[in-house]
Amino acid sequence: MNDRKAIAAVLLLVMALVLATAGCTGQSPKSPQTVQPTSPPTTPPAFPAATTATKVLPTGPGTPGPTEALPDIYSMEFQVQANGNTADPQIGVALMGGKGMELNSRVDITFHRTTGQVENATMLPPFYMGQKAVFVASPDNYNRVEIWVTAPQVGKIKTYDDYVPFSTYNTNP
Repeated sequence: MNDRKAIAAVLLLVMALVLATAGCTGQSPKSPQTVQPTSPPTTPPAFPAATTATKVLPTGPGTPGPTEALPDIYSMEFQVQANGNTADPQIGVALMGGKGMELNSRVDITFHRTTGQVENATMLPPFYMGQKAVFVASPDNYNRVEIWVTAPQVGKIKTYDDYVPFSTYNTNP
């Protein structure tokens, strides 16, 4: 009988501790604070020092947006790369293959330079591996390429949109 009383006492003590600490895990509600209006600053605020190197992109080529994948039957693969030649800087977009080469009706390529200039190229059937569009590039790392593929029953879909580095060395300013 003493064992039952001891076990019951221990259980009651454990339950009391659990109930006592159950409300202590949350944050206490804060009292509302009154916000005092302030006058606009006369000098721009100082920015904290960056802990990592960040790449500041020029506004000229715009910002890459979302892309979509074509259904497998309409898929096409592209290779986008720069020639790395600063005397004659070029970025090429080459068709590398895919199931959609016999079905798709067109590929539109938009090239954005850092100067804000935009150039367009179109690939039309019959598509073939190695088919290429070449653009004169800015010899910095912020040229941008968009690839749009028009497929039956799907329509025009943006399949690629990204900055294309002209060179792989010394990419941080």
